[in-house]
Amino acid sequence: MIEFKNVYKTYPNGFTALKNVNLNIEQGEFVAIIGLSGAGKSTILRCINRMHDIQQGTLTVDGVDVESLSGKSLRRFRRKVGMIFQSFNLVSRSTVIKNVLTADVPDMPFWRVLFGIFTKEQKMRALESLDKVGILDKAYTRCDQLSGGQQQRVALARTLNQNPSIILADEPVASLDPVTARQVMSDFVRINKEYKITILLNIHHVDLALNYCDRVIGVRAGEIVFDGPASSITQEQLDEVYNGTAVPTTEKSDN
Repeated sequence: MIEFKNVYKTYPNGFTALKNVNLNIEQGEFVAIIGLSGAGKSTILRCINRMHDIQQGTLTVDGVDVESLSGKSLRRFRRKVGMIFQSFNLVSRSTVIKNVLTADVPDMPFWRVLFGIFTKEQKMRALESLDKVGILDKAYTRCDQLSGGQQQRVALARTLNQNPSIILADEPVASLDPVTARQVMSDFVRINKEYKITILLNIHHVDLALNYCDRVIGVRAGEIVFDGPASSITQEQLDEVYNGTAVPTTEKSDN
Protein backbone atom coordinates (compact mmCIF):
# COMPACT_ATOMS: atom_id res chain seq x y z
CA MET A 1 0.00 0.00 0.00
CA ILE A 2 1.10 3.55 -0.79
CA GLU A 3 0.13 6.08 1.88
CA PHE A 4 0.55 9.85 1.90
CA LYS A 5 -0.15 11.58 5.24
CA ASN A 6 -0.24 15.38 5.27
CA VAL A 7 2.49 15.54 2.63
CA TYR A 8 3.97 18.85 1.48
CA LYS A 9 6.56 19.26 -1.27
CA THR A 10 8.27 22.58 -1.90
CA TYR A 11 10.91 23.02 -4.60
CA PRO A 12 14.13 25.03 -4.05
CA ASN A 13 12.64 27.99 -5.94
CA GLY A 14 9.94 28.24 -3.27
CA PHE A 15 7.11 26.73 -5.33
CA THR A 16 4.91 24.42 -3.23
CA ALA A 17 3.90 21.57 -5.53
CA LEU A 18 2.00 19.46 -2.97
CA LYS A 19 -0.12 20.85 -0.15
CA ASN A 20 -1.34 18.59 2.64
CA VAL A 21 -1.83 15.55 0.40
CA ASN A 22 -3.56 12.57 2.02
CA LEU A 23 -3.85 9.51 -0.16
CA ASN A 24 -4.06 5.71 0.12
CA ILE A 25 -3.48 3.37 -2.83
CA GLU A 26 -4.00 -0.35 -2.30
CA GLN A 27 -2.02 -3.16 -3.91
CA GLY A 28 -3.36 -4.06 -7.36
CA GLU A 29 -5.22 -0.81 -8.05
CA PHE A 30 -5.05 0.96 -11.42
CA VAL A 31 -5.19 4.67 -10.64
CA ALA A 32 -5.03 7.76 -12.84
CA ILE A 33 -4.07 11.25 -11.66
CA ILE A 34 -5.50 14.07 -13.75
CA GLY A 35 -5.13 17.85 -13.67
CA LEU A 36 -3.64 20.82 -15.44
CA SER A 37 0.07 21.08 -16.19
CA GLY A 38 1.86 22.12 -13.01
CA ALA A 39 -0.90 20.82 -10.75
CA GLY A 40 1.43 18.37 -8.99
CA LYS A 41 0.69 15.12 -10.86
CA SER A 42 4.31 14.26 -11.69
CA THR A 43 5.48 15.37 -8.26
CA ILE A 44 3.22 12.79 -6.60
CA LEU A 45 4.81 10.00 -8.64
CA ARG A 46 8.37 11.20 -8.14
CA CYS A 47 7.95 11.43 -4.38
CA ILE A 48 6.86 7.78 -4.24
CA ASN A 49 10.17 6.52 -5.64
CA ARG A 50 12.24 9.23 -3.91
CA MET A 51 13.22 11.07 -7.07
CA HIS A 52 11.99 14.02 -5.00
CA ASP A 53 12.06 14.42 -1.22
CA ILE A 54 9.10 15.73 0.74
CA GLN A 55 9.38 18.51 3.33
CA GLN A 56 6.49 17.65 5.65
CA GLY A 57 4.28 14.68 6.40
CA THR A 58 4.99 10.99 5.87
CA LEU A 59 5.03 8.80 2.77
CA THR A 60 5.10 5.04 3.24
CA VAL A 61 5.10 2.12 0.82
CA ASP A 62 4.18 -1.25 2.30
CA GLY A 63 4.77 0.24 5.72
CA VAL A 64 8.26 1.53 4.92
CA ASP A 65 8.95 5.24 5.39
CA VAL A 66 10.34 6.19 1.98
CA GLU A 67 12.23 9.20 3.37
CA SER A 68 14.19 6.93 5.72
CA LEU A 69 15.77 4.97 2.85
CA SER A 70 19.27 5.58 1.53
CA GLY A 71 22.09 3.75 -0.23
CA LYS A 72 21.47 0.03 -0.80
CA SER A 73 18.07 0.07 0.89
CA LEU A 74 16.87 2.82 -1.46
CA ARG A 75 18.20 0.94 -4.50
CA ARG A 76 16.44 -2.26 -3.38
CA PHE A 77 13.22 -0.32 -2.86
CA ARG A 78 13.40 1.22 -6.33
CA ARG A 79 13.76 -2.26 -7.88
CA LYS A 80 10.16 -2.88 -6.80
CA VAL A 81 8.91 0.46 -8.13
CA GLY A 82 9.14 0.63 -11.92
CA MET A 83 9.06 4.01 -13.68
CA ILE A 84 7.87 4.72 -17.22
CA PHE A 85 8.37 8.10 -18.86
CA GLN A 86 6.70 10.00 -21.68
CA SER A 87 9.97 10.10 -23.63
CA PHE A 88 10.50 6.28 -23.27
CA ASN A 89 14.13 6.76 -22.07
CA LEU A 90 15.49 4.08 -24.41
CA VAL A 91 18.93 3.77 -25.97
CA SER A 92 17.74 4.29 -29.53
CA ARG A 93 20.77 2.74 -31.26
CA SER A 94 20.56 -0.47 -29.20
CA THR A 95 18.32 -3.43 -29.84
CA VAL A 96 15.06 -3.92 -28.02
CA ILE A 97 16.36 -6.82 -25.92
CA LYS A 98 19.45 -4.88 -24.84
CA ASN A 99 17.21 -2.07 -23.61
CA VAL A 100 15.09 -4.53 -21.63
CA LEU A 101 18.21 -6.15 -20.17
CA THR A 102 19.31 -2.81 -18.70
CA ALA A 103 16.81 -3.49 -15.92
CA ASP A 104 19.29 -6.07 -14.59
CA VAL A 105 22.29 -3.73 -14.57
CA PRO A 106 21.93 -2.42 -10.96
CA ASP A 107 22.34 -5.96 -9.62
CA MET A 108 25.30 -6.96 -11.80
CA PRO A 109 29.06 -6.85 -11.12
CA PHE A 110 30.78 -3.91 -12.80
CA TRP A 111 32.88 -6.09 -15.11
CA ARG A 112 29.78 -7.77 -16.55
CA VAL A 113 28.14 -4.41 -17.12
CA LEU A 114 31.31 -3.09 -18.77
CA PHE A 115 31.43 -5.93 -21.29
CA GLY A 116 27.67 -6.35 -21.66
CA ILE A 117 27.70 -9.95 -20.45
CA PHE A 118 24.24 -11.25 -19.56
CA THR A 119 23.37 -14.79 -18.53
CA LYS A 120 21.09 -17.10 -20.47
CA GLU A 121 18.54 -16.79 -17.66
CA GLN A 122 18.60 -13.00 -17.90
CA LYS A 123 18.07 -13.13 -21.65
CA MET A 124 15.19 -15.59 -21.32
CA ARG A 125 13.53 -13.37 -18.71
CA ALA A 126 13.91 -10.34 -20.99
CA LEU A 127 12.30 -12.25 -23.85
CA GLU A 128 9.44 -13.26 -21.56
CA SER A 129 8.92 -9.60 -20.65
CA LEU A 130 8.75 -8.68 -24.34
CA ASP A 131 6.25 -11.46 -24.91
CA LYS A 132 4.05 -10.06 -22.13
CA VAL A 133 3.66 -6.80 -24.08
CA GLY A 134 3.31 -8.42 -27.50
CA ILE A 135 6.55 -7.39 -29.19
CA LEU A 136 8.70 -10.51 -28.87
CA ASP A 137 9.19 -10.43 -32.65
CA LYS A 138 11.01 -7.08 -32.29
CA ALA A 139 13.62 -8.36 -29.80
CA TYR A 140 16.60 -7.87 -32.12
CA THR A 141 15.34 -4.72 -33.86
CA ARG A 142 16.98 -1.38 -33.08
CA CYS A 143 14.73 0.87 -31.03
CA ASP A 144 15.06 3.77 -33.45
CA GLN A 145 13.30 1.62 -36.06
CA LEU A 146 10.16 1.24 -33.93
CA SER A 147 7.00 3.30 -33.80
CA GLY A 148 6.21 5.39 -30.73
CA GLY A 149 3.75 2.82 -29.44
CA GLN A 150 6.26 0.01 -29.86
CA GLN A 151 8.91 2.03 -28.02
CA GLN A 152 6.55 2.59 -25.11
CA ARG A 153 5.93 -1.17 -25.02
CA VAL A 154 9.70 -1.71 -24.83
CA ALA A 155 9.79 0.68 -21.86
CA LEU A 156 6.96 -1.29 -20.24
CA ALA A 157 8.79 -4.59 -20.88
CA ARG A 158 11.96 -3.15 -19.33
CA THR A 159 9.98 -2.22 -16.24
CA LEU A 160 8.33 -5.65 -16.06
CA ASN A 161 11.80 -7.18 -16.20
CA GLN A 162 12.42 -5.66 -12.75
CA ASN A 163 9.55 -7.78 -11.38
CA PRO A 164 7.99 -4.69 -9.78
CA SER A 165 5.03 -4.60 -7.40
CA ILE A 166 4.31 -0.98 -8.42
CA ILE A 167 4.55 0.79 -11.78
CA LEU A 168 4.60 4.59 -11.94
CA ALA A 169 3.89 6.03 -15.38
CA ASP A 170 4.53 9.72 -16.06
CA GLU A 171 2.36 10.81 -19.02
CA PRO A 172 3.05 7.50 -20.82
CA VAL A 173 0.79 8.20 -23.81
CA ALA A 174 1.20 11.97 -24.18
CA SER A 175 3.37 11.71 -27.31
CA LEU A 176 1.25 9.02 -29.00
CA ASP A 177 -1.58 9.36 -31.49
CA PRO A 178 -5.09 8.56 -30.17
CA VAL A 179 -5.29 5.03 -31.59
CA THR A 180 -1.85 4.04 -30.29
CA ALA A 181 -2.58 5.69 -26.93
CA ARG A 182 -5.62 3.46 -26.48
CA GLN A 183 -3.59 0.39 -27.41
CA VAL A 184 -0.95 1.23 -24.81
CA MET A 185 -3.61 1.90 -22.17
CA SER A 186 -5.06 -1.54 -22.94
CA ASP A 187 -1.60 -3.00 -22.28
CA PHE A 188 -1.56 -1.32 -18.87
CA VAL A 189 -5.00 -2.73 -18.06
CA ARG A 190 -3.94 -6.26 -19.00
CA ILE A 191 -0.68 -6.06 -17.02
CA ASN A 192 -2.57 -4.72 -14.01
CA LYS A 193 -5.19 -7.47 -14.08
CA GLU A 194 -2.98 -10.43 -15.02
CA TYR A 195 -0.03 -9.71 -12.73
CA LYS A 196 -1.76 -7.77 -9.93
CA ILE A 197 0.75 -4.93 -10.25
CA THR A 198 -0.30 -1.60 -8.79
CA ILE A 199 -0.25 1.01 -11.56
CA LEU A 200 -0.34 4.72 -10.83
CA LEU A 201 -0.15 7.03 -13.82
CA ASN A 202 -0.63 10.69 -14.46
CA ILE A 203 -2.36 11.44 -17.69
CA HIS A 204 -3.37 14.50 -19.65
CA HIS A 205 -6.32 12.92 -21.47
CA VAL A 206 -9.36 12.64 -19.23
CA ASP A 207 -11.27 10.29 -21.55
CA LEU A 208 -8.49 7.70 -21.31
CA ALA A 209 -8.42 7.97 -17.52
CA LEU A 210 -12.18 7.47 -17.28
CA ASN A 211 -12.32 4.62 -19.80
CA TYR A 212 -9.33 2.54 -18.72
CA CYS A 213 -8.56 3.20 -15.05
CA ASP A 214 -10.44 1.92 -12.01
CA ARG A 215 -9.95 5.06 -9.95
CA VAL A 216 -9.30 8.71 -10.77
CA ILE A 217 -7.68 11.35 -8.58
CA GLY A 218 -8.14 15.00 -9.53
CA VAL A 219 -5.37 17.43 -8.53
CA ARG A 220 -5.41 21.21 -8.71
CA ALA A 221 -2.64 23.51 -7.49
CA GLY A 222 -1.05 20.77 -5.39
CA GLU A 223 -4.24 19.71 -3.64
CA ILE A 224 -6.49 16.70 -4.19
CA VAL A 225 -9.86 17.92 -5.39
CA PHE A 226 -11.57 14.55 -5.76
CA ASP A 227 -10.75 10.87 -5.52
CA GLY A 228 -13.09 8.08 -6.50
CA PRO A 229 -14.10 5.34 -8.95
CA ALA A 230 -13.79 6.38 -12.59
CA SER A 231 -17.45 5.49 -13.14
CA SER A 232 -18.61 8.00 -10.54
CA ILE A 233 -16.69 11.11 -11.65
CA THR A 234 -19.06 13.94 -12.56
CA GLN A 235 -18.68 16.81 -14.99
CA GLU A 236 -18.85 19.21 -12.04
CA GLN A 237 -15.83 17.53 -10.49
CA LEU A 238 -13.91 17.75 -13.76
CA ASP A 239 -14.83 21.42 -14.06
CA GLU A 240 -13.44 21.99 -10.56
CA VAL A 241 -10.13 20.37 -11.49
CA TYR A 242 -9.75 22.27 -14.74
CA ASN A 243 -11.26 25.49 -13.34
CA GLY A 244 -13.08 26.56 -16.49
CA THR A 245 -10.39 25.28 -18.87
CA ALA A 246 -11.56 22.87 -21.57
CA VAL A 247 -11.17 19.26 -20.43
CA PRO A 248 -8.43 17.67 -22.60
CA THR A 249 -9.24 14.55 -24.61
CA THR A 250 -7.27 12.45 -27.06
CA GLU A 251 -9.51 13.58 -29.90
CA LYS A 252 -8.87 17.27 -29.24
CA SER A 253 -5.15 16.76 -28.91
CA ASP A 254 -4.96 15.22 -32.36
CA ASN A 255 -6.33 18.33 -34.12
